[in-house]
Amino acid sequence: MPKERVAVYFDGFNMYHALHDLNEPFLKWLNLQDLSKLLIQRRSQVLAKVAYFSAVAHYFQNTENEGRIRRHESYIRALEAKGVECHLGNFAKRDHYYRGKGYRAKWLRREEKQTDVAIAVHVTSDAFNDLFDKALIVSLDTDMLPVFRVLKPQFPNKKFITVAPPARAHHRDLLTLADDHMVIKRSQLTKSLFGARVVKDGSVVAYRPKAYAP
Repeated sequence: MPKERVAVYFDGFNMYHALHDLNEPFLKWLNLQDLSKLLIQRRSQVLAKVAYFSAVAHYFQNTENEGRIRRHESYIRALEAKGVECHLGNFAKRDHYYRGKGYRAKWLRREEKQTDVAIAVHVTSDAFNDLFDKALIVSLDTDMLPVFRVLKPQFPNKKFITVAPPARAHHRDLLTLADDHMVIKRSQLTKSLFGARVVKDGSVVAYRPKAYAP
């Protein structure tokens, strides 16, 4: 009997903020390919695809936070070296306003764009191209609701699973629509870390940032 094909889709910002809140920076140097292998049943399932969706905060260029850009770029190189598909959006400027009694304020905020749409498009495309039998969607964003709502009736023989990042609770609406749910465990994180150097074809493509040293 052929193994069930599983595709895993990671919302990079959902994962990053969940890891950040664990207050253990070394866990951010996370090999999503290895983590995905721990999310499936190796005897009966096989990974068809692992995809990562995020955006690099280039607006930190020439600021005291420029190191964030370098760490993120190193992380993307490390993921790609291990076969993870990386799909990058961007940040857009948005003006925000507050009006209260006798007080008004305006401030600029950067908002990450395209990630949710990119995940939805890729899950949809992969479903129509019959890439997977089961999709694991690692995101708690309710923008994912249409993915479950639209694709489940279209593909009754495929399974769409909502996966919560570590120490995060599932959104009840996602639980209602998904075929099943999972939570990433801390123990799975510690088993899935990159080493100090990430090598591809005999060459080092990324070094673990000092901020992520164990």
